[in-house]
Amino acid sequence: MRTFGLTMIAIALVGCTAPSSPDQGVGPAPGPASARVPAGATIGADGYATLLSAPPSPAPPRSRQPMPSEDDESLRNPEEAAMRDAQALDRRLKAAEPGNYIGYRVVRDPSPRFAFQFRRDAAATLARHTRDPRFASREGGVPTAELQPIFDEWFPRLAAKRLVGGGSVMEFDGVVAFDMTVDEAAFREIAAAEGWTLPERLRLDFGPPPNPRAIDPALAALVRLVPRSDRLPGAVNQAALSGRIILRDGCFRLADHGDGGEPLVLFDRDAEIGLDADNRMTVTDGGQTVRIGEKVVWAGPRGANEADAGVKALRAQCGAGPIIPIGAPSSAAHFPPR
Repeated sequence: MRTFGLTMIAIALVGCTAPSSPDQGVGPAPGPASARVPAGATIGADGYATLLSAPPSPAPPRSRQPMPSEDDESLRNPEEAAMRDAQALDRRLKAAEPGNYIGYRVVRDPSPRFAFQFRRDAAATLARHTRDPRFASREGGVPTAELQPIFDEWFPRLAAKRLVGGGSVMEFDGVVAFDMTVDEAAFREIAAAEGWTLPERLRLDFGPPPNPRAIDPALAALVRLVPRSDRLPGAVNQAALSGRIILRDGCFRLADHGDGGEPLVLFDRDAEIGLDADNRMTVTDGGQTVRIGEKVVWAGPRGANEADAGVKALRAQCGAGPIIPIGAPSSAAHFPPR
């Protein structure tokens, strides 16, 4: 059995709190006189920047991926006749081997076959029912009926603390697996405070620790904060959304998004504000870098949770109104028109 505990995830406020190190977002921010003004930005009387437009980001280099061969055995599926016979065998095994039979799936070793999995004595058990070479045996796993209660107990418990982005019962691996929205250190403290002891067959998949740097120190005095979520995103809707991320009086907002107005922007947990080679202010997130002021596209929509520490910080610095979370934006200029 395992016990875990949480490390509070800091929200990077810049130009308004007293951070110890510019990289960490903790210590006095440089004054406007020492700030580097990005191309196209204007500075207000209060020292905060406004940046409403920018030319498109340079196109990223293209990488050529080899096309898969139609003869590649690792990409093929079993023949339709094998599928029908596997389904029939699956029904027989469910009736004849309750408590031992787990299920079946496609394996490629390297030719595609169906593997039938049992908790114990896999080869001998399958041999009692078939010797068809299209079917292989695998040992291990736990039936879904035994794992589902773990899922049903722990998913709502973790979701209540906004710790889980998704999960599944993995009968072939014999575990319930959850994709966590915090890193392991953060989870440990929460779990310790809650007195949680995790069951043996519960697997938590953690992401990396948060990016400690929210902004280039040379830009810190020009923005009120870098609004970042305190959690990793879970499952994300895949509708293509678009608009221009702008900076108005030190607050990041969204323009030209189709609904009118300029809602506040909330970036992903690890987003970082910087400068490119042309002195343009950028945001880098999810391996993508775009310019503040250019039209971008991203996958959504996503909701903003008022319990998120990043949302609370955004409200405190930039006020009320709608918030639109934006993750891994890409330059719209690099997408062909529909």
